[in-house]
Amino acid sequence: MATKTAPGVGELTKIMVERYKAKTGATDVPPHCSMGFNQTWVLLNNVLPVAKEKYGGFDAEAVRKAALDVDIRPGGTIQGYGVKFYRPGTQLSGQNERSTPVVMQDAGEHISVVWPTRSNLSLAYSVRSTTIAPGSASRR
Repeated sequence: MATKTAPGVGELTKIMVERYKAKTGATDVPPHCSMGFNQTWVLLNNVLPVAKEKYGGFDAEAVRKAALDVDIRPGGTIQGYGVKFYRPGTQLSGQNERSTPVVMQDAGEHISVVWPTRSNLSLAYSVRSTTIAPGSASRR
């Protein structure tokens, strides 16, 4: 289940990587750098403009409503996933329904995604829709 990257995402990623390496002198970009960049990019480009233009400002309610309006298809962010939040009143209210869970391994200087592998990527999409109720026996 390959996701096609949206137009401009590759160039944006390249710019982020070049600037990070130039600023830090690092040879690798840690995952948390791109995660933080990604979320900030979505906030600044997809949420705050809508909060101001459609909901009249930057108060918590305007930002919440604007975030619920975000609809970025998978492949539309530098992390590869899309962004669309579950609506209020649903079990996963406020969570990103287009996120993709991963398991990362820290091997000293190198952090890598160890699950899903390319061979079981579709399983990751099914896992994200599985929830465990707080206090249930399956959490132990």
